[in-house]
Amino acid sequence: MILPNRVSMRLKLLATATAVALVTPAFTGFGTVGDGEARRGDANLLSHVPFSMGAWRARVVGLEEAVRGFVTGEPPNTEAAHPLRESVFERDDATLSPLARYAPSEGWPRAKPAAATAAADPAKLLGPDAENFYPALAAFRAGDFASGEEAAAALQTNLADTAARWVGLKLHSHEAGFKRITAFLEAHPDWPAADWLRRRAEEALVSEHHPDRVVKGWFAQTRPQTAYGKYALARALSRDGDFEDAAALARDAWREDDLPQSFETQFLRELGELLTTQDHKYRADRLLYAGKNGPGLRAAELAGKDVALLARARAAANSGGGGDRLFAAVPASMQNDPGLLFSRIRSLNTAKKYAEAGALFRKAPTDPARVIDGDAWWSERRQTARKLLDAGDADTAYLVAAQHAAESTSNRVEAEFLAGWIALRFLDDPSRASRHFAALDQAAETPLQKSRALYWRGRAAEAYRTLDDEAKARDFYRQAAAHSTTFYGQLASAKLGADDQPIRPAPESAQEHERHEAVRVAELLLATGDRDVAAPLALDTAKNMGDAKQIAALGEAVASQHDAKLSLIFGKAASYRGVPLDDVAFPSYGVPNFDALPNSASRSVVYAIARQESAFDPKAVSSAGAMGLMQMIASTARHTAYQHGVGFDLSRMISEPAFNAKLGAAHLGILLGEYKGAYLLTFAAYNAGGGRVKQWMDAYGDPRKPNVDPIDWVERIPITETRNYVQRVMENFVVYRAKFGDTNTPAPQVQLARY
Repeated sequence: MILPNRVSMRLKLLATATAVALVTPAFTGFGTVGDGEARRGDANLLSHVPFSMGAWRARVVGLEEAVRGFVTGEPPNTEAAHPLRESVFERDDATLSPLARYAPSEGWPRAKPAAATAAADPAKLLGPDAENFYPALAAFRAGDFASGEEAAAALQTNLADTAARWVGLKLHSHEAGFKRITAFLEAHPDWPAADWLRRRAEEALVSEHHPDRVVKGWFAQTRPQTAYGKYALARALSRDGDFEDAAALARDAWREDDLPQSFETQFLRELGELLTTQDHKYRADRLLYAGKNGPGLRAAELAGKDVALLARARAAANSGGGGDRLFAAVPASMQNDPGLLFSRIRSLNTAKKYAEAGALFRKAPTDPARVIDGDAWWSERRQTARKLLDAGDADTAYLVAAQHAAESTSNRVEAEFLAGWIALRFLDDPSRASRHFAALDQAAETPLQKSRALYWRGRAAEAYRTLDDEAKARDFYRQAAAHSTTFYGQLASAKLGADDQPIRPAPESAQEHERHEAVRVAELLLATGDRDVAAPLALDTAKNMGDAKQIAALGEAVASQHDAKLSLIFGKAASYRGVPLDDVAFPSYGVPNFDALPNSASRSVVYAIARQESAFDPKAVSSAGAMGLMQMIASTARHTAYQHGVGFDLSRMISEPAFNAKLGAAHLGILLGEYKGAYLLTFAAYNAGGGRVKQWMDAYGDPRKPNVDPIDWVERIPITETRNYVQRVMENFVVYRAKFGDTNTPAPQVQLARY
């Protein structure tokens, strides 16, 4: 491999990077704010909606999305800020996983040592280390590894030693350093958080400037997982003259990984000559699709003048500017670029010109190599398809959805569902619908996704209207009904006329002597009150252990803490791995007892809402001002108190969870009265406001009437977060109704399953 002159190339790269840094501020901004619907100027309706603002708060990620993000991506990050990550390793919060944003370290406060309700006694677990453990733990917790290791020398059990060292590593990985991290990995190769440790080790390789022999030795046994690992190994290989392998690593990191600007400069200085113009173009495209204008423009400048001009037009479109004149000014060589087409479509969607956007989608690529970011494309496809469907153009809506190139599992299953649903319910084409629902079933990973796929495969089979297909439909419904805590699993059960028994028995728990060391460490740290470290380890175990008996054992320890938020997140993570811990996932201790006001909603409804709204966090406050367990905004809470003649003090919405729950239950009772007992409409209004619900009833009909399919009505809700919210609260309600024996409340899934 012949390389250009190293010095001249480095000077050129640095000069270009410096120039880009100087002009970048003029083009910064973000064009993608969540789902397409939320960008369309609908936010001005909020001032007229005196209800819970679930669809519009900063914490818009539903809990199941948070857990899915954890199960498939980064675990909760509870260690202290890495000094280098504030510079070389700095991260924008947007790059963190949903669960890391939803439940950061301060979300897991240290509890008092085991109370009477705890299942485990720390002294019993520690045995001979009951006294010596705490000095070691305190030192490691403080990041004093020297003192911690000295104190740990007196420990007699592996459990105490491992637990103390893990606390230090988790909270202070940067002080721990590469050697301690790798030593722990060598001693515990099947540790549930091994991937997290490897990522920290890769960062340490760079920040501690380890020699090439150490770098190559480490990666002789494992592949790089981070941009820092790829950088370290590529640099070591290039120094050995292995430019081909070094280039492959450098190109992969540059194309696919997000890098802080400070690290970009270092990366280009060391490895820039291994990169091509195509690499810079790809990186620019990927970042601009994600709305990251600054780094996207920096990469584009390295790809040449025409690419830079294209990038400036796309960045302006991301920031809400642009338009035909700006797009027309893009050089002729870039006019057919897929990224420009995407920006045109996005601008048309922003301008609510959905028919024109639909026409442009006919020119859109589906080859992943040209699409680059299939999920960004899907976000625009979803919006266009749904708006065209609302306009009565089901044929074009179907084509826009069906020709997707979505990449992530969640987007692939949504795309296949939307295409299949349109084909079945609006084009009366069960054959095409069946193909899409089968693809959805194939891609589905979580209980929510699987039950949805199987239910709609049943609906499509029913649509053929033959005895053989009816039998197939019942088989699909039986499979879906096995996921009894999900919206579509419950609908399938109602279709079959089955008893309302959504809560499944938990698997057998591992005996104490059978438990994995990580399970025992998490149990010990829960018992000692070190929940900030125990909770992430418990979630990592649910994600990675793969042994139902081990997860069930840890579930018992989690439930013993009576921390409803931790219980439901752990239970959901376990469920996503096929381990039903329904009593853990649906805790009955998240809402304190209160004296209900007249005509308040039932206990089942209150728990269903609190589980979805705040994850039972009594101190949760959203950026929109929604507060406490029930996430009520001040105006709604005050008005509800006034209607019932109750004194109101805003501070009590956080300081007194029972007061918050009382007003939330009363407000839900008012909504149930307004909607004549229709839970579907009540939950939609609680989330998005009564004004929007009226708009949707005007557009899609009244789901209480026999000529409107209420399931279609839910799926037509145009706000993705609210559409998901209604389904999650409905399934919560069904579970809590059974759990609390709320037989006076009608079973909502029976009403919905009439079709």
